[in-house]
Amino acid sequence: MNEEIALFHDLAARLAAAATSQPVTDLVLAAYQGDDALDDVLGGGTPSRPGSGDETTPEETTNVFLESIKVTGFRGVGPAARLGLQPKAGLTLVIGRNGSGKSSFAEAAELALTDDSMRWAQRPVVFREGWRNLHHDGDAEITVKLRVDGSPKPVTIQRQWDSRAVDPADAVVTAYVGTARQKELPAWLGHVGLYRPFLSARDLERVITAKPSELYDALAPILGLDPLSAAEGRLQRRRKERDDRAKALKSQFSELCRNLAAVDDERARHALAALGARPAKADMATLTALAEGEAEDADVREMAAARQLIVSELPDVEGALTTLAEAQVSVEGLAGTSTATAERTADLLRRALDQHAAEGDQPCPVCRVGRLDASWRLEAEAEIGQLSAVGAQARAVHERLAISRRAADQMLASVRSELSSAANALSEVLPEPAKRLSDAVAALPPTVDSVDVIRAAFRRVATEYAVLAEEATRWVVHRQNVWREPAAALRRWLDAAAIVTAEASELRLITNARTTLTAMTSEIRAARLAAFVGQSEHIWQRLRQESNVELHEMRMEGTSTQRRVRFPVAVDGAEANALAVMSQGELHALGLAVFLPRACAEASPYRFVIIDDPVQSMDPAKVDGLAEVLGEIALTRQVVVFTHDDRLPQAIRSLGLEATVWEVGRREGSVVEPRKAAIPADRYLDDARALSAADSLPEDARYPVVAGFCRSALEAVSMDHYRERHRREGTTYDEIEKALAGAVKVMQLLTLALLDDPGRGGELYAHMNRRYGSWATNTVKAVAEGTHGTRRMAMDAMVAYTSDLVDQLR
Repeated sequence: MNEEIALFHDLAARLAAAATSQPVTDLVLAAYQGDDALDDVLGGGTPSRPGSGDETTPEETTNVFLESIKVTGFRGVGPAARLGLQPKAGLTLVIGRNGSGKSSFAEAAELALTDDSMRWAQRPVVFREGWRNLHHDGDAEITVKLRVDGSPKPVTIQRQWDSRAVDPADAVVTAYVGTARQKELPAWLGHVGLYRPFLSARDLERVITAKPSELYDALAPILGLDPLSAAEGRLQRRRKERDDRAKALKSQFSELCRNLAAVDDERARHALAALGARPAKADMATLTALAEGEAEDADVREMAAARQLIVSELPDVEGALTTLAEAQVSVEGLAGTSTATAERTADLLRRALDQHAAEGDQPCPVCRVGRLDASWRLEAEAEIGQLSAVGAQARAVHERLAISRRAADQMLASVRSELSSAANALSEVLPEPAKRLSDAVAALPPTVDSVDVIRAAFRRVATEYAVLAEEATRWVVHRQNVWREPAAALRRWLDAAAIVTAEASELRLITNARTTLTAMTSEIRAARLAAFVGQSEHIWQRLRQESNVELHEMRMEGTSTQRRVRFPVAVDGAEANALAVMSQGELHALGLAVFLPRACAEASPYRFVIIDDPVQSMDPAKVDGLAEVLGEIALTRQVVVFTHDDRLPQAIRSLGLEATVWEVGRREGSVVEPRKAAIPADRYLDDARALSAADSLPEDARYPVVAGFCRSALEAVSMDHYRERHRREGTTYDEIEKALAGAVKVMQLLTLALLDDPGRGGELYAHMNRRYGSWATNTVKAVAEGTHGTRRMAMDAMVAYTSDLVDQLR
């Protein structure tokens, strides 16, 4: 909401700077605030002005990292396979040959979090139907575990299908925080379509294949201009409503003239003369007098009554009378039976029970023969229960009779009222059938005393009703050929003309307001786009290595159906269209330059981005540029790249970039196995061992370098140890990295990892002696001093002890 308020004030300031008229300003600002505000201003009100937004509470920032992707029975993965990731900024490569199943992890994460996959978009249905793995017959599942910065518990999004599911949409989606199942999905998951932290080859192709409006819509949301688009839509709808009415009035004018010309009536000829050649020249006073005069003389009441009579149906009186007759038979059937006297007998017994309760055992005061005692009381109570049930049946029969009688009375009352009104209304235009119906209705008995009498009377009513309805139909058809219908058409046209005339000034104002808003939107869009354009151009500069194509400022232009994204480029200084001059590899690089800034927008809650197969058609120079771009982004984002191309891992190694590498292998039966390549500490140790064993080089030259590798291994494992512990405790990512940035030496990093306080460096060695033994302290000293050429222990021993200490720290 703060962003919407800030955008409102930006819009208001630009309107003021452009000296926009107050009516147009009010209308534009009201359109921004919503339909109610806009309608209020159009009705004569003034728009409200929200506060500056400075006093509102800032929205809490959510930073979401990816921890793992587990897949079962989906795409290329058969039995369950899990890809584990470090939920922090950094670069991860997932490599493997085509068909190894690696991209299934990327697609699974995308489907789990977005409920869709760009790989299926605008492709044959077979792409969507092939989501199930061919070698897995059981239930399918995708489980994506994420870490929210500052929370010690992971968030898990799980998508499950039973073995019968045939559509990806048939999944059951569940969210967990820790192990607790949540009733709703996390709110931040709603932003996944806005920032979309997934880039597949299909995404990159959109620069080439997407319609101009589709590409525009993919990028527009990150600019936060939806409120302006909504405001433009509100103005456009109201402009179109009024403009459509004005156009319809002209069309109706021509139709009205044709219809009047076909009517052989003096009033029609007068109306044609008053209409003139076009609506603007019409004599409204004369036309109104003609229409209103006809309204006074015409049989308006009779026409309404006739039409109502024609479309109406008589109520089911016959059915109601049959139900009443059946109820009467049921009541008559009770006469002379025990059911009829059951209630009275039960009441007599209750009085006797009351007498017994009050006076005790005694002779029966009624018959003077029996005796009221305990035995009699038990029998009487039982008999009362039986008699009450019988009495209830009798009451139900009588109640049914009463209900049936009321229903019949009400139905007949309705018939009397409605048909009497109809007959009265039509008495002048259809006097004979109207009188016969009126007489038949009057002959209906006032109450339902005899079903047979009522039935006979009603059948007479039904007959006369049918006759009058038929005569009314003929009369209405006849009336359509005279002046009444043309007069009604004329009144309708006059009503429409009055509305259009009243709205003419509104239409001009709304049109001006929409034009003004469109211009302001273009200004604000250009200003906000500049930041993303700068990022895109920076990425393109890295990716365009050895290319003679220069990307000029990307532009988003137009509104409604004319919206599009333009990529102006220059080839050796000559202006051109990107799609016309770029190679396939350059276009894929352009796709990365366009979509990476969206995925990595600062406002995005997703601190990760998944990129699948970005190396397509790139020459080696551009692959080096891609590695540099990924390395830059990985400084602040968790970047996970899936690729089958060995050139990207090689470029990353040659540039000395830190990266975690997973290699995905596939065995028979779609058994997919991600295997983690050496982590940084292990790589440093491997390098140390290899150099230590290189006897062909002088030891004096090797020793400082080996010690440097050992030191890097200790630093790497210390940072991992510190990050993991504080991540579990809920420390934010920025706080963790800030603490690590302040520790530049191996001693400081070890102090952070083991004592959690860089100021306790003086306690480090004592702590390590107690926890691991003196060998650990000696190893750290040897490594620290060895980088400067001082030898405290043999080179092989230093490497071995460093390896042991790395294992202990883990």
